[in-house]
Amino acid sequence: MNKKITYKDAGVDIKKADEAIEMSKKEISSTFSKHVLSSIGGFGSMYSLKEIFNNFEDPVLVQSIDGVGTKMSVAMAANNFQFIGHDLVNACCNDVAATGAVPLTFLDYVAGSSLDKNIVSDIIKSVSHECKEHGVSLVGGETAEMPGTYHKNEYDLVGVATGVIEKKNIIDGSNVKAGDIAVGVYSNGLHTNGYSLARKLIFDTMKLSTSDILPGHDIPVEECLLAPHMNYSSLIKQVLKRGINIQSISHITGGGLIDNIPRVIPKDVSLEVDIRSWNKIPVFDFLQNNLNIDKKDLYQTFNMGIGLVFIVKESEKDRLVSFIGSDSCGVIGAIVNDSLNEVHLNG
Repeated sequence: MNKKITYKDAGVDIKKADEAIEMSKKEISSTFSKHVLSSIGGFGSMYSLKEIFNNFEDPVLVQSIDGVGTKMSVAMAANNFQFIGHDLVNACCNDVAATGAVPLTFLDYVAGSSLDKNIVSDIIKSVSHECKEHGVSLVGGETAEMPGTYHKNEYDLVGVATGVIEKKNIIDGSNVKAGDIAVGVYSNGLHTNGYSLARKLIFDTMKLSTSDILPGHDIPVEECLLAPHMNYSSLIKQVLKRGINIQSISHITGGGLIDNIPRVIPKDVSLEVDIRSWNKIPVFDFLQNNLNIDKKDLYQTFNMGIGLVFIVKESEKDRLVSFIGSDSCGVIGAIVNDSLNEVHLNG
């Protein structure tokens, strides 16, 4: 008679995922607004829109899905998951907010070859913390143990954010014209993009560990590379509430300034960027000095110190910079007539 084979024998231990959720319930529940109707563990997440939609004439839902890429590999190497959930929430919510929408709900997905309940719980708690910080309800999620699909000690992390905006207030960049000004909001590091290249340089070529001091820095590699992706959704909400007329918003993620700006400007214009107009934090000088790639590739791989770009009329630029603060943003360029529809790097 054949030996009995269980799901656990195949490498899937459902109990571990259940325990991770149980360990995180308090933090998950703390994100719930009064609009959340479902409890943890249901088949579908329910969120009441009646009261919210009372304030809209023509409400539009805005959704974004994203992950943290190979930044998760750095977190695993350092055994540090304090901010990885922040990265996930902010990568998604910033995208939603770039349309002018207000993020309302979040879903997360954690997968790996073999799940460690403590790691999964730490990730979920990190997600919950950032959701609560910015008024977003973590209404559901999924944990998946898939032996053979992922390498040992490898995790994948994905999130989905949903927001709402009045249709007439959607910011899509269609009204951007030559003469408009680009105001860049500064980043605090790589955020969640360019990690495959940064890891190859730091870990493979330079043979550094996460605990080593990054050359030219006074902090460990771990602290530099795991600096959390900044949240801009709350800032965008405040800017719009202030009544500042925003023509376009670009969240500078994968593709850097080079690829992300053309997504939110008309096809008959380009953006001239003066790359000398902001002071780069040391990690970008380190990458520029040690990577043998040209300037365009550098600005197409990393955010290079600019995490968000507002495009405004010239008459609004001083008001915007004053509101955000000149220590957090600055004018980085201007829109010009140009059918190439690209970003020109000057300086």
